[in-house]
Amino acid sequence: MHTFVTLVSALLLLAVGAHAQIKTSGIKTHYPAAPNSANLVYNNAHNYTAQYNRTFTAADTYQGGQAGQFGVVNANGFEDERRAHLASGNHLAVGEEYHYYGAGGSSSSGGVARQRATQFVDAAAEFVNKTRSQMASGICYTEVSTSTLVRDKTVIPAGNGTSSDKSKIQICCEGYVRNPHVYSRCDPVCLDDCPNGICTAPNTCVCIPGNVRNHEDKCISTCPIGCGNGVCDEQNQCKCKTGYTLEPTTQKYCVPQCDQPCEFGKCVAPNKCDCFDGFRLTAGGVCEPKCDNCENGRCTAPGLCTCDKGYSKVDGVCEPVCTLGCEKGRCVGPDVCACTKGFELDRSGTKCIPHCDQPCLNGVCDGANSCACNPGYVLDPVQKNVCQPDCPQGCPNGYCTAPNFCVCKPGYRKSGIKGRQSCIAV
Repeated sequence: MHTFVTLVSALLLLAVGAHAQIKTSGIKTHYPAAPNSANLVYNNAHNYTAQYNRTFTAADTYQGGQAGQFGVVNANGFEDERRAHLASGNHLAVGEEYHYYGAGGSSSSGGVARQRATQFVDAAAEFVNKTRSQMASGICYTEVSTSTLVRDKTVIPAGNGTSSDKSKIQICCEGYVRNPHVYSRCDPVCLDDCPNGICTAPNTCVCIPGNVRNHEDKCISTCPIGCGNGVCDEQNQCKCKTGYTLEPTTQKYCVPQCDQPCEFGKCVAPNKCDCFDGFRLTAGGVCEPKCDNCENGRCTAPGLCTCDKGYSKVDGVCEPVCTLGCEKGRCVGPDVCACTKGFELDRSGTKCIPHCDQPCLNGVCDGANSCACNPGYVLDPVQKNVCQPDCPQGCPNGYCTAPNFCVCKPGYRKSGIKGRQSCIAV
């Protein structure tokens, strides 16, 4: 442990003395350079001290001024108005009287106490200070090879990582970057820089006092500074232009008004809806969900089709249902069959039966113009819709007029032998 503490101390001295970059597994970090007169920034600027000190956090200036008007640069750095949240017992509470402090926190000999800012600025300063004190540090840890942290590669001490050759170092968490003035602090990143607000977490803005969030998720000034699409009256109330109305929650600024509720979207101009993703604007000016294919159904949510009564989902498509089935046909509607060729609907209209252009004599139609003969009959070889009686033993000198029944020709009579269908001469 003593060896590791010595290593860390040596590294800090090395970095502070040389303002060197430290390579840590591809992550480049650095201590801030010493300030100079070019670093002095007024009008809501972040200032920092000449000597790097891990106990200091960012100092904020909320009142403007000319460069050199209120602060002077000396051998120890520069002196300027500092907010009270610096980690020093010499500082006063935020919102109280402002003083000037040097790099070490002592009272400035060249500065003159400035008048307290307006009540609005004081409130903003208090809000900013309180909000920042509650923000996450944004600091994460990673392990690197201890050998990358020392110059003398021949003597590599044990690290404090999960193994003796590893050491833990601080890095900024995802969505955070190093504060350019205070190395020990990581600040969240917001893509739009949070105008009139504070970036409290990655891409998360909180509006400062005197501002409210509008329908575009931006922080805008309240009346009388401005109320957008309206004018302020003598009572500091917004009077909206035609087609606009006061935002219902804050009543501080004017937003577009749509006569019909802009459900599943937002009203972006008078009577104009901008639909959310997955929705489309109808001819009636309302937003409805979109579905690629919702025939015989209703699109009840983006990409979700609910089938109508009498239909059910088959492979993502609403198909009709025939409760009695649809043999020899196709279900084309709820309990409606379309018969295949050679078949037709029966009288109930729910079943497909065979169809023959001509009726089947002594038989039944069993397909497209196809007859099935009754027992004892056979299909006529010429007339396909006629079934003739069948006499298996034939009818010599006679005619087969019924199944296995002969009628003799004139001049002939039945043989009289029981069971025989034959005709003999009279």
